[in-house]
Amino acid sequence: MAENQSQPDSGSRCVQCGAEMAAKAPLGLCPKCLLKTGLGSGPDEQQKTEVAPGVPTAGILHPGEQFGHYRILGILGGGGMGSVFEADDLETGRRVALKVLGQALDAPDARERFFREGRLAASINHPNSVYIFGTEEVGGTPVIAMELVAGGTLEEFVQTHGPMSTGDAVDAVLQIIAGLEAAQKVGILHRDIKPSNCFRALDGTVKIGDFGLSISTAIRTEPALTATGAFLGTPAFCSPEQLRGEELNARSDMYSVGATLFYLLTGRTPFEAKNAVALIATVLEHPAPSPRQIRPGIPEGLARIVRRCLEKQSGERFKTYGELRQALAPHGSAAPVPGRLALRFAAGLLDLLILNACIITILSLFSLDPLSCLSLFMSNPARSFAIFGSLMLGSVLYYTVLEGLWGATLGKRICRLLVVGPHRSMPGIPRALGRALIYVLAPTLPTCAVYAGTKNFLLTSDLWQALVGFSVYVIFGLLFVTARRRNGLAAVQDLATGTRVISRLDLEARSTLAAVEAPPRGIDKLPLVGPYHVLDTLSESPRESWLLGYDLRLLRKVWIHLVPAGTLPVAAAIRHLSRMGRQRWLTGLRSPSANWDAFEALDGKPLPAIGALPQPWAQVRYWLFDLAEELAAAEKDGTLPVLGPDRVWITNEGRAKLLDFAAPGPKSGPAAAATPEQESKAPPVLPSLPPGPHFLNQVAVLALEGRSATNTGETRRATLLPLEARKLIINLPGQPNIAAVRAALKPLLHRPPIVTRARRACVVAACAGLPLFVFVASLFGIRMMQQWNQQNPGMMQLSQLLQQRAALRLWGQAGRGPGDEKLGIYIARHYRAVITNEASWNSFFSVMMIKGDSRRFAEKSLSDYPAPTAQQMTEADAAVAPMVRSVEFFDLLKKPWFLVSLVYGTFAIYVAIPAFLAAILFRGGLVVRAAGVAFVRKDGEPASRLRLGWRALVAWSPVGVALVLVPLLARETLAVAAFGPAVLMGLLATLDVLLPERGLPDRVAGTWPVPR
Repeated sequence: MAENQSQPDSGSRCVQCGAEMAAKAPLGLCPKCLLKTGLGSGPDEQQKTEVAPGVPTAGILHPGEQFGHYRILGILGGGGMGSVFEADDLETGRRVALKVLGQALDAPDARERFFREGRLAASINHPNSVYIFGTEEVGGTPVIAMELVAGGTLEEFVQTHGPMSTGDAVDAVLQIIAGLEAAQKVGILHRDIKPSNCFRALDGTVKIGDFGLSISTAIRTEPALTATGAFLGTPAFCSPEQLRGEELNARSDMYSVGATLFYLLTGRTPFEAKNAVALIATVLEHPAPSPRQIRPGIPEGLARIVRRCLEKQSGERFKTYGELRQALAPHGSAAPVPGRLALRFAAGLLDLLILNACIITILSLFSLDPLSCLSLFMSNPARSFAIFGSLMLGSVLYYTVLEGLWGATLGKRICRLLVVGPHRSMPGIPRALGRALIYVLAPTLPTCAVYAGTKNFLLTSDLWQALVGFSVYVIFGLLFVTARRRNGLAAVQDLATGTRVISRLDLEARSTLAAVEAPPRGIDKLPLVGPYHVLDTLSESPRESWLLGYDLRLLRKVWIHLVPAGTLPVAAAIRHLSRMGRQRWLTGLRSPSANWDAFEALDGKPLPAIGALPQPWAQVRYWLFDLAEELAAAEKDGTLPVLGPDRVWITNEGRAKLLDFAAPGPKSGPAAAATPEQESKAPPVLPSLPPGPHFLNQVAVLALEGRSATNTGETRRATLLPLEARKLIINLPGQPNIAAVRAALKPLLHRPPIVTRARRACVVAACAGLPLFVFVASLFGIRMMQQWNQQNPGMMQLSQLLQQRAALRLWGQAGRGPGDEKLGIYIARHYRAVITNEASWNSFFSVMMIKGDSRRFAEKSLSDYPAPTAQQMTEADAAVAPMVRSVEFFDLLKKPWFLVSLVYGTFAIYVAIPAFLAAILFRGGLVVRAAGVAFVRKDGEPASRLRLGWRALVAWSPVGVALVLVPLLARETLAVAAFGPAVLMGLLATLDVLLPERGLPDRVAGTWPVPR
């Protein structure tokens, strides 16, 4: 155990059962009760002590009894270090939870450990950690005055109401994680996380308490109070490495978090046994059960998370609390944000590009010639459909495996989308398979049906083929006609399989907390104000002074407000405030000789000092939300102070606090000299407007622009704000109440505040993906055309002649051509060998290029003119000569420079020009809209279509350069002409990612990318 045991002394008795024991036994308990207490097997035996009748101890007090300046109201619980009482502090008027060290533990090492608990807990100032008001000795007995959390412990809640719902349990654990992260950042390892040490406020806020077993990893000024290898804690919630007495880290607390979540979900601990020894053996040797064995309704995904937290080896648990938080977030009670259809479209396009790249790679690996593969559709329909089926099966497996097991394909992962099943768990293979079959196969069904007769279909008209091809997009669009906001934008495949596509939230992340500071040297020699040593003067005026003090017991700083004699005490409502949005009042004194109040010392700076320079929206959004929450609570309980930007303090943690006075500092003067009592009676500023929204508008203007709002209706019009945030800030003064502002701000905390380099890289990759696909497709097409033309001499020319004939007939200008007779004679004389070569004539490309009436005309020409005369051939050659000269254009396919020009021409027609038009029509283009990116001017206004057209022109200018350079430099420097524009485009793309904030096209066009 943690303490060395002494020899028995008949004069001492166990504080729990009354049995005789050693005079200085650890925790004042006999061996039997010590084992029961320290190794409690579950929530019913978690270090709670009951004092035997007739055993005197100063640690047990009775309701109504006065203990120093505390009036005891009742007992809240007990632990190995003492008992916790609900009490009124008669000096401060505050109701507290008072932890009293048991008399049996009143030894030097126990007292030091007790005060050490207070110091460690006091170093954490976080919404999810119980606040410590102070430590002292009352009649020689050490006590810790803590924040009273009225809702009791999570253990008591479960025992009273039964297991929590999935959402509530996860919400509670997410708050526990936040508190543990705050402790971890200041170098504290809790080591005793369990439901009885987690307290639930009436509003649902969960706070971590009882730091009696915690250790500091940040500073080494604390004495070593536990022996190496000693075990302290509750086995049902302790990690295996803690039971073995090994060195611990945050993953040990993570195990306890998993055990706590198991208990909240099921009402039972992960491991149970008849006695402590058997329990420890079970924890060490047996794998953790799934909570679904006790409560089958728990989502499978959540059960996997719990079991991962309970892995025996710490390395198999989650690496960080952030990773665990991301895994738990979809299971919380907050409604998930549906994935926007634009993002789903972008993800689908990326997945399509990835699948096509895989197909091309596979064909290359197996040395399959593209032309030969296409020819299979004509020569061997069965084998062609086998290949087609294999490709479709590969696509189905791609979606099934990635979405079923990991919740996202590569495209969805890039677009930060997640597929979830019922209860927001991973969909699983069956549901993902259903989604994939609908999504992949449904759009291709008409094509598959008509391609059953491949040759007959290819011989049909171009219009019919276009309609069949267009049906793919029609059916794909029909899959999303069911998407409505009320059903979470669910498509057909979502509704059919009970799945949804949601956005991955950017969970709240704040600045790092400051580390625990060691006490200044020689502090005990500094002057005192009450129990606090004075370190410095913050501000001074004729009527009052602000001092920086130091609490030597809790090793933390305080602010001391010296006020004139006769100043009223701080209002009771202010004294009782214990919210993170307000500065806590700690204690005070009014007497003929001394008048002062002590407040928690705030690190950081006042908002006016920070607002001297514009601050990024990534930080300001949290400040506004913190203030909105505090204003809502203050309006509800009537503690709203005078409002103004000089009453706002920004901590190093990145939290905004509302002060009841002007922030102390060198610039504080008579205007800031009003006492909190006086200010609480003052009317709020600008009573003609809603005080909360208007005040937040003042804060936003000062923080975002670095200046004060000069009139009541001023709005924010600066750059680099997300469009949604900009709209909210502009409309802040007109909001009806603070609740509406808070509701609008909350979702903005989980959305990207800026367009990061990663997102810019994704946009560039998406913009380059389609051009790359077109480029590769063009190369493949040219290669196949060259190969086909070489294998089938004359087929290309014949195709062009027949297409010219069809065009003349379509436009009613058949009389301008040579006529069917002369054209038929010409074909019969020059292309008989081509048409009678059955393999060539019925090949895939031949059927695709010569079909319908044109094919029938060519075949009929052979039968109508089996042996034309010399005169007929001469007349036919002369009549068809103009058409033949235009067909000679295709001889250019043999010239390298023309092939390069053709590639860039295709690039321009299918990519650059549409992108330029889309930039004008859709203010930036389809890809950037799908990625949730917009463009603004320097003043924050949305960029005009003309400006965005200029931006697109700059971005795609290498294509135009290529179209000019390639023909001009074809003979001398074809390589430079061919690859120079490609290198230039790659350089622009690289600069677009590497340059801070924006790329070269944005700098030329004067635009900035911001989130939508």
